[in-house]
Amino acid sequence: MHAYFCVAPGSRSSPLAIAASTHPLTTCIACFDERSLAFHALGYARGSHKPAVVITSSGTAVSNLLPAVVESSQGFVPLLLLTADRPPELHDAGANQAINQVNHFGSFVRFFFGLPVPTDHIPARMILTTLDSAVYWATSSPCGPVHINCPFREPLENSPKEWMLSCLKGLDSWMSSAEPFTKYIQLQHSHAPDDSQGQMAEVIEVIQGAKRGLLLIGAITTEDDIWAALLLAKHLCWPVVADILSGLRLRKLSTSFQEIEDNVLFLDHLDHALLSDFVRVWAQADVIIQIGSRITSKRISQMIEDCFPCSYIMVDKHPCRHDPSHLLTHRIQSTITQFADCLCKAQFPLMSSKWSVSLRALDMMDFEWRIEWLGERNRKCLLLGVLGFGRVVWRLPGIEDAKARNKQKLATCTLKWPCMRIACTWEEACRK
Repeated sequence: MHAYFCVAPGSRSSPLAIAASTHPLTTCIACFDERSLAFHALGYARGSHKPAVVITSSGTAVSNLLPAVVESSQGFVPLLLLTADRPPELHDAGANQAINQVNHFGSFVRFFFGLPVPTDHIPARMILTTLDSAVYWATSSPCGPVHINCPFREPLENSPKEWMLSCLKGLDSWMSSAEPFTKYIQLQHSHAPDDSQGQMAEVIEVIQGAKRGLLLIGAITTEDDIWAALLLAKHLCWPVVADILSGLRLRKLSTSFQEIEDNVLFLDHLDHALLSDFVRVWAQADVIIQIGSRITSKRISQMIEDCFPCSYIMVDKHPCRHDPSHLLTHRIQSTITQFADCLCKAQFPLMSSKWSVSLRALDMMDFEWRIEWLGERNRKCLLLGVLGFGRVVWRLPGIEDAKARNKQKLATCTLKWPCMRIACTWEEACRK
């Protein structure tokens, strides 16, 4: 799909203009008058029902866009503004064409974001998720203009010759396709049974191909949402990690219906287990569904980042971003009940039992050692226990003997402690 760029010539915006004009899937037109250019972009967007992109230099060139921005806002016409800017050290310093461009158009834009000065010390995918979010705001009801401010530091052509690998991580699949990095899907209320599944066809296909799926339940508040999340977990048969804000940690609702409780694999202690380096390396999901947009646990968030690149789907009824690591591949704006209803109509193959069984053993291992240490050890051991099984398990009695018998089957370990027997079984399963 071709993109339409309207470029106002200028020095500071030359990196943007060159990038747009050299891309094979763009059409670029140039005009020296920013006001006329912006109205031309507005007319294109009104006629094509697709947002045009306006590129300008910094300073008063940005202010010249205001009349068209107001018209775009009041007429609900999508428009994407990319304005070049001076770097922060030139602001409030008397530099030419350096004005305050932050929220320059006020409430007339649907979305504003100020990008940092280009550097390879931040992930490049941050730019992609920001632009995908901006396009979604521009094209979703109520449509209108969005503004991305892009500061550049001279020399403008001085980009790194060798980029840091951490900066480029996750761009492979995006570079080889014409699809956005984060796809936004807004489920529409419809009485037609197949409409929602039509919108969700790609997401359903991704979920059906999962080998190591994981369901995260974030901040949800209503009983309807909690029930919907439980029914979805039962239908998918995936391991479930419930955040402290989910309302499912104590499972007051699910215990009323034992059938649901028995058929959902809750991982209540994964947060503690992730203190282990071995667990962090092993617990790599290939598809993650997150219900509710906020996750409290820092270790769970780090695990998601370690799993990347994977398919990462987030569902919530609002359109705002909750993606601090910039990893989302699918952002679905929908109520949780509507999303769960859509997926429950589809059929999904059972995943390999090794993934679920190993995670269950891991969860039980953490639970068992905590009971043992709380019940039979002194305060010093309890203090060590707080640090997590990854640091304590190697201090348990008999562990040196277990390590010496490494060539034997770990499942035959006869250690007294139940947690160590589970640990040995789990580690053996993981190494197969």
